[in-house]
Amino acid sequence: MKILNNEQVLKTFQHESRAKAQPPGGKEFDAILKETVKNSTTAGLAPSQTTFINPLPALQPASSSLSDHQFAANSIEDMINLLDGYREKLANPRITMKQIDPVIREMTREIENLAPVLDLLPADEGLRNILNQTLVTVSLEISKFYRGDYISA
Repeated sequence: MKILNNEQVLKTFQHESRAKAQPPGGKEFDAILKETVKNSTTAGLAPSQTTFINPLPALQPASSSLSDHQFAANSIEDMINLLDGYREKLANPRITMKQIDPVIREMTREIENLAPVLDLLPADEGLRNILNQTLVTVSLEISKFYRGDYISA
């Protein structure tokens, strides 16, 4: 199907677009721009009212509580269970390193979650020492895994 005599329609659209291109009020673009810039700079020079906000009191670290101790103990137990599962998978010759990688990723997430808990516990507490030793052991195993210590030759 061929459309004939479409020149008249195109001329109508072109005439409308040219008519709309004229700025309102007959001003040139430069004049409008200069006027707008002038108005915005004079408005910016006027003094503005400042409002003062009362600052929040400084955040204080929460004291070590029973819930912190319970959370730390449960987290240590979960981490030890992860290490035990990891040890079993390493001992199984049918399991590939690629299959062990999700356990390593889970151990990495647990380390990130437990590191702040270590700071909440008092320095002279035995639970803090156990948590610290657990985190060091898990970090060491993760680095050994990625270094390739467990790849058989």
